[in-house]
Amino acid sequence: MTGLLLLGMAQLIATDYQEPPEVLPPKVAPIHLPEMKRTVERVDPIRKPQQLPPPVKPQPVERTLEPAQVPIIVGPPVVTQQTIDPGIVSSDPLPFYKPAPRYPSRALAQGIEGYVVVEFTITRSGSVRDPRVVGGYDSAGAPTEVFNRSALNAVERFKYRPTLVDGNPVEKQGVRNRITFKLAE
Repeated sequence: MTGLLLLGMAQLIATDYQEPPEVLPPKVAPIHLPEMKRTVERVDPIRKPQQLPPPVKPQPVERTLEPAQVPIIVGPPVVTQQTIDPGIVSSDPLPFYKPAPRYPSRALAQGIEGYVVVEFTITRSGSVRDPRVVGGYDSAGAPTEVFNRSALNAVERFKYRPTLVDGNPVEKQGVRNRITFKLAE
């Protein structure tokens, strides 16, 4: 084995090994940058305020005070025999679970903010039924539909304490809610 290696090395030394021809890199045209000019921010001059209203004249304050006699009566609390009938209690619906809507990726990519007004029915069990979009608007007040689906998905998960009439839960229709979409700062 050693003999073969020595023979192979001798053969390599005996051959006239030449360096490969040098390949020059391609020529690159010179790059000319345009002349850079400084940009100056235009600042509008500060406007003088309109004519100020006349200063308010101070009112004189009377600094003398006469002590008054206030009768103080301390006694035990009075207990009455009145009871409240729980069947007469009435109340409006009260939200107790309102998850935040998911910000639509299309609106996030475009930097759009806005709000959606949604109308729905609160059932006797406190869940939401039949949500529908009344209107969706961007921050400039222009109508948009980019937030509608996300707002409806959030409203479907809302939970309320239902409306009580004479102590019994009832459905409440036409409940409106404004859902705002604002980018984090």
